Amino acid sequence: MATNNSVNTSLSGQTGTGNFVGSTSPTLVTPALGTPSSGTLTSCTGLPISTGVSGLGTGVATFLALNPTNSSSIVVSSAGVVSYAAMTNGQLIIGNTAGTPTAATLTAGAGISIANSTGSITITATGVANSWTVVTGTTQAMAINSGYISNNAGLVTLTLPTTAAVGSIIDMQGLGAGGWQIAQNASQLIHIGSAVTTTGTGGYLASTNAFDSLSLLCVVANTTWTVLGGPQGNITYN
Repeated sequence: MATNNSVNTSLSGQTGTGNFVGSTSPTLVTPALGTPSSGTLTSCTGLPISTGVSGLGTGVATFLALNPTNSSSIVVSSAGVVSYAAMTNGQLIIGNTAGTPTAATLTAGAGISIANSTGSITITATGVANSWTVVTGTTQAMAINSGYISNNAGLVTLTLPTTAAVGSIIDMQGLGAGGWQIAQNASQLIHIGSAVTTTGTGGYLASTNAFDSLSLLCVVANTTWTVLGGPQGNITYN
């Protein structure tokens, strides 16, 4: 074929306008290429994901076109719609059979507390003593959901915590010959059966024998405790 510069007559079947195209490095302006039999698109740009790629699974094109959301997780609805779910401290993705999974925090049941923080969830049992402390001195500030073993030849005085949620537990076990006494803060009191201690710092429970023991349950936040079940030994009070 002659070069395009030497063609002086119309070509049969010509389509489009402009210059004739050579086989090496032509520049085309808005051509309709039809369906090429082969080709490499390594250097091509601007391909629209939603309409320019075939063979993708359901919802994949939509997902690839999404703008990421900070601190989020990918969720897929029951209809196959892909989206991002924004998440805060302590949230997990909770399934939803008929809809879109949701980012939500766990709900604490009875006897359980949940603390959410950055990258962690702490689940704690509140209905039992989680740790035990052997008290070898003569004084001890008590903490909720803890157990204490008094072990001193003299009297060990242990003081209730000023702050306690309803359901908090404190366990007390004697060991040393001096016994133990549970002291109160202002406005606090302890019920033991039909008896009750004096309200405030003058009230207390005390052991009589070395191995006397009991469990305390907070029934009114911060102020009111009760002896849970039957104490072991002879407990006195004021």
